[in-house]
Amino acid sequence: MSDSEEPVEVAAPCVLVTSCDGGFKEEELIKQILNTKTLPEPTKREETVAWYPWEINNKYYTADVRLCVVPSTFQMSSEIAQSTQAFIAYFDSKVEDGLEKLHPWISVVEDLAPEVLILVCDRVCEHGVTRHEAQQWCLAHAFELVELNPQELPDEDDDFPESTGVKRIVQALNANVWSSVEMKDGHNQGFGLMSSLVASRHNNPRSCQEPAVIF
Repeated sequence: MSDSEEPVEVAAPCVLVTSCDGGFKEEELIKQILNTKTLPEPTKREETVAWYPWEINNKYYTADVRLCVVPSTFQMSSEIAQSTQAFIAYFDSKVEDGLEKLHPWISVVEDLAPEVLILVCDRVCEHGVTRHEAQQWCLAHAFELVELNPQELPDEDDDFPESTGVKRIVQALNANVWSSVEMKDGHNQGFGLMSSLVASRHNNPRSCQEPAVIF
């Protein structure tokens, strides 16, 4: 590289967060993911789009990630598209057409092919979008359904209870192989698969989907 050339800044991978419920703002979900009552200052803001910083720090790795608020498909940009590695959509389950409002995002998601796809609601509703309807939609579009306040909680006597609510969202995001991942000492060999996936994604960031590594 010559002295006159500027180094190319690689955008941090982002979790695209959108809400199709006018009564629920994307920032509310981000607060729950970050486990905070006050949002941090966004690293960047463009009109209604905002990027909030998040350092994922678990026993295996750290990763610098952005939680990106995108209210509608009209705010999509090439910058967001190229950095999106997870997609979270909130919908209003209390109205029968709650899932229909997600329709504009389907083609966008198919083009982006993010590694993590999560459909979120407060809880499924027999008088709005039922559990069966939500699960069928998720099966059709390869999403995972997460209820923030499920009516039925896992059995406490279960040896391996399933995570629910925002805890499940955070768990799924921690299990993703982020392009910004930095493996911690002592875990590189045990997670050789993860390291190879990261290297592959650096070389081809929009490659086909690989299975997430479950911790």
